[in-house]
Amino acid sequence: MTVLAQPLTLAQQKALRPKRIVATGLFEAKVDLSPVEFQTTTVVHDFEQAVYRINGRHADNSVTIKEIFIQIPDNVRVGQEIDLEKQEFTNVKVWYSVKLPQEHYTVSAIEGTLIIRGLAAGVIKIKGTLHATTDHDINGHAHVLDVNFDLTS
Repeated sequence: MTVLAQPLTLAQQKALRPKRIVATGLFEAKVDLSPVEFQTTTVVHDFEQAVYRINGRHADNSVTIKEIFIQIPDNVRVGQEIDLEKQEFTNVKVWYSVKLPQEHYTVSAIEGTLIIRGLAAGVIKIKGTLHATTDHDINGHAHVLDVNFDLTS
């Protein structure tokens, strides 16, 4: 006799996802050459998708929220320089998003380099630099991202 598998509830699906961990350490970012202080930085190691994710979040007077998202495969080599122009169909992703009361947009980084200078599993330690230009936003502007990070979970 076969047993029918029951679909997971939303709560069960959420419990199975990898947990974001608040990271400590350096996350220096410039957007369009202007320094932006990201108040919250999280990291996660998603074993199922075999990736590391970094998310930096900046709330500007609780009205504008800016985020930088970086995803890399967990088998990336230390010292490897990743050319973002060649990463369209890979696990490497870099996004910049802005949420305003009237509008929201997210743009992908389409040019530039991401260099991983250090990586350790377990207690997640990830270090690197990002120099990138994004796709055009809804106003027709591309953004320049410069990020130095040295984070520990």
